[in-house]
Amino acid sequence: MARLKLLNKSLILENNYSNSLNLTLDAIGVGLRSVNPVCLMKKSVKLSNNNLSILNYNGEKLVLDFASFKSTYLIGAGKATASMADAFIKILGSNKIKEGCITVPYGIKLKDNLCAITYASHPIPDSSGVLGTKKILKLLEKVTKNDLLVVLLSGGASALMPLPLDIITLSEKQNITMRLLSAGATIDELNTVRKHLSKIKGGGLANIINKKFSVLTLILSDVVEDKIDVIASGPTVPDTTTFEDTKKILVKYKLWRNQKLISKKLRILINSGVSGKIKDTPKPGDPVFTNIHNVIIGNNNIACKNIKLFLERKGVKTMYLGSRFTGKSTSVGEFLFRLVHNFPTISTPYAFVFGGETTVDLENKINGRGGRNQEAVLSAASHFEHLDNDMDFSIASFGTDGIDGNSLAAGAVINPKVLLRIRHKKLKISRYLNTHDSNTLFDKVNAALYTKITGTNVNDVSIVCRLR
Repeated sequence: MARLKLLNKSLILENNYSNSLNLTLDAIGVGLRSVNPVCLMKKSVKLSNNNLSILNYNGEKLVLDFASFKSTYLIGAGKATASMADAFIKILGSNKIKEGCITVPYGIKLKDNLCAITYASHPIPDSSGVLGTKKILKLLEKVTKNDLLVVLLSGGASALMPLPLDIITLSEKQNITMRLLSAGATIDELNTVRKHLSKIKGGGLANIINKKFSVLTLILSDVVEDKIDVIASGPTVPDTTTFEDTKKILVKYKLWRNQKLISKKLRILINSGVSGKIKDTPKPGDPVFTNIHNVIIGNNNIACKNIKLFLERKGVKTMYLGSRFTGKSTSVGEFLFRLVHNFPTISTPYAFVFGGETTVDLENKINGRGGRNQEAVLSAASHFEHLDNDMDFSIASFGTDGIDGNSLAAGAVINPKVLLRIRHKKLKISRYLNTHDSNTLFDKVNAALYTKITGTNVNDVSIVCRLR
């Protein structure tokens, strides 16, 4: 079962207790449980009287005549895909699924043995991921015209399901991915490049299938604004990006002219795509998407709204600011500070919750231990020059997948007691920010959030809660 709770809640409270902190940690647990893939699948997928009905995250329904399919096959990849597969198999019944094949990160467990499972690396793809993808394509050879292929996708699938173009090696793709990540590229930018270096991304899987059978893709979104062509790099979705976009991104992050990173063959390929000499990825309206249904069953919005409802039931006026927050973690950190600092005490108790995915710029090549959520919270901490002893506030930010950057933490939390402990221990926040070593600092003051791998992934969530 996925770990959908804080493992060190008691330790955090023991060292830094406040009413707002206790409430915030409870809210984090609520948010995590609300995006449990098993619960989302049970809520979204129903089989009744040979009708397979699927609800998307907005409550819109798709109904398929399940009796019209001879056999059902199951494939997929992602951080939440094992739990999604377990739930889907249970909903339909194992006798109704002929065979399955999925790829998940190392450490993820699959309860049902119906699916063949491959373990692979994230966020940097590895050879196991390539092998898993080839196994998936091999399974597709068994699917016939009257069958249904169910594709389960969640965050992480882009890295877990790699199949590079013939002109690029896995090593080259790994290096490009690493350089883009360290340069602070957004997930949209990263996946635009991935699509144009892959055989299956950017509608490539749909192109391989090419109308041979019906496809139902169930998606757990880890992408800001739920851009369906960006989630998992959209293997069964029309691609709205181009080779020209790919080149611009590589130029933007100063990779295009790096001959050690971008080979001559790859530059020729991309330039040929830009000039129209070779076909781009499949676009909206392409007939290869006939008989393909793509449905998002869960997203960041669900986690944030459930946190909002929880806090309001506790008597805290709460505003949901949306799930579209991007940009540098340090900038979001300043925003978190202002949500505490800029509101008069007459407004208390109040809370804010929002989601998204920020980036950390590692161009200075100084890489400590931390991640975007911990860096955002540490950035917020850096702005508190004076503390009112009567204040009771907490600021938290965490990744719903339980993984924040290169640390073992999911995120971090601060309140006045944490800030005082930082000062008493003479920990220079600026030094830890400059070296991107936020996790080291938060471990010293028992303010890092630990969940281990949660088995879900709907981006990041930030909470500001002020009681007085």
